[in-house]
Order: sequence, then structure tokens, then C-alpha cells
Amino acid sequence: MTDQTAPLGSPAHQALITHVVAHYADDDRIRAVAVFGSVGAGTWHELSDVDFDVVTEDGARVDPGAEIAALFGSRAVIVLAGADAADVVLDSREELSVRWHPLRTTSPNIGATVRVIAGELSAADLAEAGLALAAERSAPDEPRRLDAVVRDALYAQKALARGKRWEAVAAVERIRRSLTDLRGRRDGLHLDPADPAGALATVLAEVQADHDLGPRRRAARLIRPRTGTRPRCPGGWRRQPTGRGGGGGP
Repeated sequence: MTDQTAPLGSPAHQALITHVVAHYADDDRIRAVAVFGSVGAGTWHELSDVDFDVVTEDGARVDPGAEIAALFGSRAVIVLAGADAADVVLDSREELSVRWHPLRTTSPNIGATVRVIAGELSAADLAEAGLALAAERSAPDEPRRLDAVVRDALYAQKALARGKRWEAVAAVERIRRSLTDLRGRRDGLHLDPADPAGALATVLAEVQADHDLGPRRRAARLIRPRTGTRPRCPGGWRRQPTGRGGGGGP
């Protein structure tokens, strides 16, 4: 779990968090307001967006579009609302995502970086609920996922050999999605798209630390992972933020 004492972003991030917490302070539907992602982990950049996770009482009714209108009014110039979440761009060009949900449907993807800012629940409560949800889901098709890893690793190698670096980056991201499916949570790696070969080696090392590819897949002669310990730095690709599909929903 992330360092619960790390600074919560820049002054602009902190102002946004304070605004959301104050808005829900007396709302009987809300059990906790949390942040996750780079701001929660302490790996933020000034241009990072803020990912909010708002835990509601069971049975609470939430209309994401109406919630964003109440929170930000005309400041919200772009609102991409889903069933329980919204991605938002403010007139200040700040970006945020919010997901509203009962505790039992907490996404396992947020557990590594979540920090509760206000409410009756703790970060450990949310992480535990996410793990419980992951355990309820059907087990991933491990052989199929590992086959996909090898296919995408070979594609990345060939893209690099042809000088198509962004295609290699996209293939590495597909490998990370396969790894997320296998684990039931995000990998927390800090990768640099300017070095797709290094990113590929790092992700393959992460896969092979948990899974035996077996002789058939190893025959594909993947790039040999770099030597050293497994990566520990949290975060994702170094990039400017984009909307990310509703605050890490399950």
C-alpha cells in the first residue's frame, strides 16, 4: 500500500481535493472520499489528473452527471459520464475522474495507491474490499493470457526492429493489461515510453516473476529480462493525463 503521509499533489491538486471533500462533508450517502493513482501514490506531476474514489452507502442513488454539475457547475466544460463514474475537464484545464460505489464493489485496481481523505473508512478497508471483489470474479484463463503476453512481446520486438517505436509501446501496454487480468490488479510499474525496449524487458520480468511461461512459450525466444531486482516504483507511463474510463472501476 502507498505511503499514507506523502504530499497529496500540487497546491492545485490539494485545492481540488479540498473542494470535493467539503462538498460531501454532510452528505449522508457518502462513507468515504479517497484518491488513488499518481496523486495518491505521491508520484504526481503538476499536469497529473486527480482520481477520486467515493464510497457510498449501500443502495445510495448516484447520477454521475448530476453529481458533477453539483460539484463544479459551469466549471466542468467536458463531462464523460458513465453508469457510476465520470471523467471531467474543468475550465482551468484540470482533469479528474470520479467513481461512486458501495464498498463491496471497490475496484482491486486502486488498492496499491488509494488514500482515504475523509470519512469512516480506511485505505485498508478499501484495499481489502477490492481484493474480495477480485476473488469473487472468475479465474482468468492463464494459458490464454500468457499466450497473449508472448504474442505481444514478439510484436513489440518486431516493431522495434522496424523502427516503429509507438507500436512497440502499444504492445507493451497490451502485455500490462494481460498482467492485470492475471493478477486482478494493476502492476504499479513506472515505465518510460522513450525506452520501449527497456519497458518491454521490465514488464516481461514482472510476468515471469509470477508465472512460468513453459518450454513452448520460451521457444519463442523473447527478449531476456534485464538483470536486477523487480521494479518497485509505482506509477505508469510518463505522459500527460487523459480520461481514464471512470476512476478505475472494476
